[in-house]
Amino acid sequence: LDVPLPKGGIQVAHLVVEPFKFQLDELAIELWKIFEGRENTTLPTVEEAADKADSEKTGVNKYAIGEYELIVRKGGSISLKLKEGSKVQNSNSGSREEIIQSAQERIEGISFMKNFIYDYVQEGQKGPVLNFRQEYDSFPLYAGYLQLFMHGHKPEECYLYCLEPIGFAEQKREAIPPSTALLRLIEAYKGGVRQARIIDFSLGYYSQEYDAERWEIPPVWRIRLDNGEVYYINAFTGNLER
Repeated sequence: LDVPLPKGGIQVAHLVVEPFKFQLDELAIELWKIFEGRENTTLPTVEEAADKADSEKTGVNKYAIGEYELIVRKGGSISLKLKEGSKVQNSNSGSREEIIQSAQERIEGISFMKNFIYDYVQEGQKGPVLNFRQEYDSFPLYAGYLQLFMHGHKPEECYLYCLEPIGFAEQKREAIPPSTALLRLIEAYKGGVRQARIIDFSLGYYSQEYDAERWEIPPVWRIRLDNGEVYYINAFTGNLER
C-alpha cells in the first residue's frame, strides 16, 4: 500500500445518469480534431462504412472519416482509430509530461469534454495510454472515460464513454470504511505472478455500460495497482463490481 487509506465515515448517495446524446457529425469532427489538431480546417466528410442490416444485428455502427474509422456501439461506447495500413504522420517524441500536456490541449474546447480531467497514464505496447475521466460535483465519475493511445504527441486510437449526470438520489447512506473495502479486495483478489502495490485509493462512481434511458450508479472505492489492474468495490454492499 503506497498511499494512505482515505478517511471513512462519508455519507453518499447514488448518482442518477443518462446516456450521452450527440449529433454524429459533430461528435466525429470533434474527435477527429483531437487526432489532427484544431488548426486543421480541412474537415473530412463522415460516411457510413458498414452494411445497415449488419449494424442493426450487431448493434455496432461503423463510419469512415478521412483516414480514420469511427465505431459507435449500442451500449454507448465510441472509438476512433486509424484505418488498417494508415500511420501517424509527423509525430514527435517527447517526455511523458509533454505528451500529457499535448493531449490535454487537444481536448480543451470540446464541449462534451468540459468535465473530463486527466486521471493517470499506463504503459502500452506502442506507447503511453492516457486515461481521462469525468467528474461531477467534485466526485470522480469513473464510468465516464476517454482513453488515448499515444504515438508521440499524437493519438492513434481513442475510446470514449460519456455520461450525462442528472443529480444525486435523495437518500444518503454511510459508505463502508476504506479498510473494509481493502479487506474485500484481498478476499476477492486472484493475483498475478508477482507482488502488486496499491498506488491509488479513492471514492467515486462507477457502473458498467448500459443501453438504458436512465439509471443509478453506486458509489465505489476504486483501488488501482501498479501492475495496471483497477478494482471497484461497491461502497454500500462491499461487493466487487465487474
